[in-house]
Amino acid sequence: MIAGTLAFLVEPAAEPLANYHDTHRALHVESAVSYLDDLTVQRGTVAGRVPKEEEIVSMDGHEIEVERETRTRTVASDWIGDVTGGGWLVAERTHSPRQEDEHLDVDWPFTAFVKRTGVEIEPVALSPAQFVRNQRDADRDYTIEMASREYNVDDVSIQWGQGALKKDAIKSDVGVALTTLWRGEFVRLVLYGSGYFAVWEPAEWPIEEFARFVDEEIVPIAFVPEEDETEAEQETLDGDRERVSA
Repeated sequence: MIAGTLAFLVEPAAEPLANYHDTHRALHVESAVSYLDDLTVQRGTVAGRVPKEEEIVSMDGHEIEVERETRTRTVASDWIGDVTGGGWLVAERTHSPRQEDEHLDVDWPFTAFVKRTGVEIEPVALSPAQFVRNQRDADRDYTIEMASREYNVDDVSIQWGQGALKKDAIKSDVGVALTTLWRGEFVRLVLYGSGYFAVWEPAEWPIEEFARFVDEEIVPIAFVPEEDETEAEQETLDGDRERVSA
């Protein structure tokens, strides 16, 4: 499975990403291949130190005291991106920036890519409904597995399996899961308005094919939202996942 959150560079980087490491940060480029004739997609791992809030529980006589303390820990994430041509990156967005990076508008690990490319990166939202409409308009063979729509802040509907219909999916603004026939191959994926998407099938997909899929199918439904829209969509996604877990 290939999964992550999409982000855009405000302009293409001058050079492809290169291996880098210091005491607390590392960027590893595993491979780089050509796609769409003259573009280059890269794949690798990024690691760095991120803040984590921990609860410290102690006893004072018969009273329990709970303190919250922010500490740092090292984490790693896989990434795929085309920083010099398409100007996009896909990585698992996991943590808010550290204190010294709070001037940046993106979460880790995109903060690391800002430093390595010298180019500002913007978080991206996706339109699940438009993705489904594009499959319909291209007259593709596709099936819907999940459709989720927000009616208001406190009312999010989710249809699963046989209850998830195409007429619901073309109105979905929270997320959709579907299988579609793209370039002669069935692609099974889920995507959310928050900018996160995951491809389950094909299980083994060359990164040049994944990059082409991103360029042709995901980038056209992506947009940079206003700040308040980003916060609202993330809250909706978190709530959606809580309901699914329940």
